[in-house]
Amino acid sequence: MTPLDWIALAVAVVAIGVLAWRWRVEHARAEQWQTVAVIADRRLVEARHRLEQLESQISALEVAQIDGLLVLNAQGQILRLNAAANEILGSGAVAGESLMTASRSAELDELVSTARDHQGEMDAQIGLAGLPYRVRARVADGGIVVVVFREMSELQRLGRARRDFIANISHELRTPLTSVRLVVESLLTGVATNSDEIRSHLEKINTEVNALEQMSQELLDLAQIESGQALVRLVPVPVRELMASAVNRLQPQADRKHQELSVHVSEELAALADVDQISRALGNLVHNAIKFTHEGGKIRLTAHRQEGDIVIAVTDNGPGIAAVDQPRVFERFYRGDRARLRQSGTGLGLAIAKHVVEAHGGRIWVESEGIPGRGTTFFFTLLPGA
Repeated sequence: MTPLDWIALAVAVVAIGVLAWRWRVEHARAEQWQTVAVIADRRLVEARHRLEQLESQISALEVAQIDGLLVLNAQGQILRLNAAANEILGSGAVAGESLMTASRSAELDELVSTARDHQGEMDAQIGLAGLPYRVRARVADGGIVVVVFREMSELQRLGRARRDFIANISHELRTPLTSVRLVVESLLTGVATNSDEIRSHLEKINTEVNALEQMSQELLDLAQIESGQALVRLVPVPVRELMASAVNRLQPQADRKHQELSVHVSEELAALADVDQISRALGNLVHNAIKFTHEGGKIRLTAHRQEGDIVIAVTDNGPGIAAVDQPRVFERFYRGDRARLRQSGTGLGLAIAKHVVEAHGGRIWVESEGIPGRGTTFFFTLLPGA
């Protein structure tokens, strides 16, 4: 071979080597791109899965949210809303609508606009669908506005109930204290001269002191209930013992009204109970019966086993409770018909009894025809003690 042939061969070999090297590089790059594509696809699937999970979590939170929740974009259009907000604005409210179109409330639209203008948080009370709502609008990143609706009617009702309670308790405290002061003044000035008059005055003092004691106990019970300090310690206890505790404490009040207070229960019947708490709840029911039953009336405490429960009942032959009042007698501060309004009391006794019974895993209810003389029966259940 000539030198030129050798040169040509060498060039050819180099060219082949370069082509082979380029092929290997391109092949490696293709494999790398294929690997990158596989990883990207996997990451995309994972991202979609996480996005779906996040969407499910947001949807679950929206369903669980009692308050109305509304999210608006920077243009004031609805991005999403939960069921509560949909009910407040009307079932026609849908994503994509403007807030004004969905709510037809200039006040609400102005509140959101003000929050957006100030890039902060605004709140106001606004009437929607005939109800008062506390509405709070907060601007988030990107001009997104989150609006929360909280109905105020229940809070207002509770506020009124507490104000009424304060007024009632002030009156209830003033009445016995005034009575005690007048009786004491009579004793100190010597108006009462013989033993019968003195005894009568002392009995009046004792009656008012009992009323004050009942009132203070109810207030203490309520404070313990609201603070969560009223712990329940269940032990087997004879039901007759529970009844005897309540009857012995309240027998003097029944005697002053010449009422018959009787217990009818088997010696063997036992229940699981916190003795102090159930005695207090039962005492509230008996005290209620004594207070509303006429002079010379009858109050019976009975108990029996029924379908795996111990059913305890307090029955009187007083004026009864009207059907309209029966669903609400266990509400705090509730005092029903005029006959009951004329009686003293905080309106807490039955509410406390309900809380105590339910803390024991039982239930409490009332039965009454609402006819004078037919009386009322309060029932509650406890778990058997044996």
